[in-house]
Amino acid sequence: MPGAGPIRLVVVQPTPFCNINCSYCYLTRRNDRARMSMEVIDAVGQSILASPLAATDVSVVWHAGEPTMVPIAWYERAFSQLATVPGVRLHHSFQTNGVAVNSDWIDLWRRWNVRVGVSIDGPREINDRHRRTRGDRGSFDAAINGLRRLRESGYPFHVISVLTRSSLEQPDELMDFYLSEGITYVCFNVEEEEGEHRTSSLAVESDASAAYAAYLRRFVKRMQTDQQAPRCREVDAVTSLITAGVEARRHNPQVNPLEIVSVAVNGDMSTYSPELMGVRSDRFNNFIFGNVLTHPVEAILEHPAFLELRDEIERGISACEKTCPYFGVCGGGAPSNKFFEHRTCASTETLYCRLTRKAVINAVLPELEAAYA
Repeated sequence: MPGAGPIRLVVVQPTPFCNINCSYCYLTRRNDRARMSMEVIDAVGQSILASPLAATDVSVVWHAGEPTMVPIAWYERAFSQLATVPGVRLHHSFQTNGVAVNSDWIDLWRRWNVRVGVSIDGPREINDRHRRTRGDRGSFDAAINGLRRLRESGYPFHVISVLTRSSLEQPDELMDFYLSEGITYVCFNVEEEEGEHRTSSLAVESDASAAYAAYLRRFVKRMQTDQQAPRCREVDAVTSLITAGVEARRHNPQVNPLEIVSVAVNGDMSTYSPELMGVRSDRFNNFIFGNVLTHPVEAILEHPAFLELRDEIERGISACEKTCPYFGVCGGGAPSNKFFEHRTCASTETLYCRLTRKAVINAVLPELEAAYA
């Protein structure tokens, strides 16, 4: 299929289970303790990584549940097995809530050069509003202990913080937290309407875009005045747009089939936005387009549900291009957000668009221009 791939990102779900219970979590099976079998791992290598559509460098992200709920010995076997696939360089990443991080996990990551992200929303009073334990207590103490173990070991990591309506009022508190904990790189995710999480605090506030823009302006000013301030993914993204060519600016891996492939714990395969994996939809076969145990990844491109979804996504991209002045730095939005907010991927603007594209560019670009004027 013209335009399909190359496969650059494979999201692998070693388990759907998570040991905490965040209020904004989108996962549908986070109580399920299933563990991916080595048979599925081998099939990931043979069906996806060995595919002629795979890029030379492929990122493998262990996510969609808390990855540290699967034993270290399991990852040793999985990493070793995938390393036998010829012709591809793998770059492993973990996104963890930090609760289980100890020296053994750090040793594993060091041996395999794993990129590590820690999910923590800020200081205790901000983090514990939404990131709760299964006993409905705050998760901050356990998460910060894991983060500090990483920092004290000298192992590099980044932080992802989810921004809700209340945290947008506290840019200085978040910056002070990042500084106090020696965090050097931070990424902001916004609370979204997706999966099991049907209502976002940012969707019910008409001024959410203005509040997010104000948050970012203040955060960037702090970055410019404090030499120890962390770098920020959102600032880096806008900076890269300044020097990128036209095609690079509009490139959007979420709308390019097979550039991202998601693999569920049982081997089911999906593509486009990883958040679509296993979401209930009769029209799109729950966004399952094959299984690595029985199909090569290329078979996705012939699955009837995929073909229907591709057509709907393409119509949404066309509508975005005709109506949105930000299309040149977006490329058509996120299919998952379109589906969750509008129940169709043939739609246009979403909350995700307004916040992560429009508000970010509108806030950050003038600050960068002023700094370098």
